[in-house]
Amino acid sequence: MPDFRINDDWILNRISSQSNSFSQWFSNLMKGVEKSLENVPSEMLGEVKKEEIFESLKGADKELAAAQEELANLGFLGKKLSNFTMKMISGAQKPIEKKIKKSIKGIEGLDFGFDLDFLTGKRKDLSSALYDVSKERGIETEGLLYLIRALPDLEAFLYSTSVKKYYRDHTEHALRVAVLGDFILEQDFGQGSLEGLISELIELDKKLFKDKFWWVVGLLHDIGYPLGKMTTAINYSLVNQLLKCYPTLDLEFIPFEINLAWKGQQEEYLKIIEEGLSKEARALIRKGAGYYHKTLFTHDLQTFLRQPNGHPEYEFKDSIELDHGVISALSLLKGLGTPDEIKSNDEYDGYVKAARAIALHNFKANLKDYIFDEQPLAFFLMLIDELQEWGRPIPIQVKDTYFTTELKKVTLLDELLFNLDEVSWMMQFKNQEAKDLMEFNFKLFSNEKKKTFGRLNCGDNFPETTVNLQDIRISGAKDKKKEDIIAQDVITI
Repeated sequence: MPDFRINDDWILNRISSQSNSFSQWFSNLMKGVEKSLENVPSEMLGEVKKEEIFESLKGADKELAAAQEELANLGFLGKKLSNFTMKMISGAQKPIEKKIKKSIKGIEGLDFGFDLDFLTGKRKDLSSALYDVSKERGIETEGLLYLIRALPDLEAFLYSTSVKKYYRDHTEHALRVAVLGDFILEQDFGQGSLEGLISELIELDKKLFKDKFWWVVGLLHDIGYPLGKMTTAINYSLVNQLLKCYPTLDLEFIPFEINLAWKGQQEEYLKIIEEGLSKEARALIRKGAGYYHKTLFTHDLQTFLRQPNGHPEYEFKDSIELDHGVISALSLLKGLGTPDEIKSNDEYDGYVKAARAIALHNFKANLKDYIFDEQPLAFFLMLIDELQEWGRPIPIQVKDTYFTTELKKVTLLDELLFNLDEVSWMMQFKNQEAKDLMEFNFKLFSNEKKKTFGRLNCGDNFPETTVNLQDIRISGAKDKKKEDIIAQDVITI
């Protein structure tokens, strides 16, 4: 049995109140309820406070804290019992909330819909939480916050164009990566907490690394994705849609191209990112920034004359291969200040290391920089980034009538299962409708995952990790559903 079922509800619960204990959760709950009743007559508020549910739970947090401390002294057994206890506490929270709602229902002066989730800080969805969480985690630069606010609009453009017929969300994905990574950093795999191990290797304060710089990495690692895919979206998707729409017309166009400008200090920012990296990694970073094509050249005019069976598909060849990891890293650094300001300010060291990990995370090559002992933050980002497969909608164009096409979003994976003791993960593909619509090929998916995870090398300090993939067919009626594993694979990192 897995220790954790990681899905979007799990993510929202972690970012809603960030409560690490029953005491903290109950304190947040009490504050939220009391704040909501500020305009209620004091005598009525007094009655609410005297409700049995409030009185009976006041000392529960202290008793639970003491019990947890005693369990911690029991070593491995205590850890198991502690996890079980916290699951019981988590299960008790919902009925407690339900009872509180009932106790305050109908209070005179409370003329608005009482939403306990809202009062206790629980977010409703990931996209609306991204901006708030970014600010909470120390991302204060206006330029970066502007980009985060703009991401949903940019993502809508990429969805509408279905970049090269296959595009997955990257806005909510960033928040999922940040939250999942934060959780894994808290775990002890035999050498103390992972956050302690990584912070020691990269020489950053443990608390600052866990509470701030990891979140910067997780939340911003894909912020360059829209720019990296913009030329493909326009030249492939939009042009081909127009060619399909007008098969009888003779059409001409000049392909669109975009690159970074190299008239300023762009190269100086690259040098900051590249410091200490391998020669191969530095070359890939330059290529990903468009450095080798500093001067844009004019594309040849493309002509499509009328054909009996319509225009052939236009195959766009992009000479400038902007890498979204490099673009994301540059966006982060340029939001801090000039290269001289960054190099002269020791407080920016954490941001520089965050940018370096972000710049490295998307390359498909096998670099020595992907050994945990060499670049632990880049390794960790790549691991979590590849594990985050659940809940990512993929747009599929489906004809809903003879004349119209519906852009339907399908999700292949609903959750990720994690076994803490074995350090193993499970992806089970059960959504048959999604698999049918996108013509899911388990073997191809598995091979691609082997390549991406195959870049990683655990070195001497990271525990051996396995990723289990299963293609499952569900049959039978609702009350007698049967799950059959029709294909499976195991990846060892």
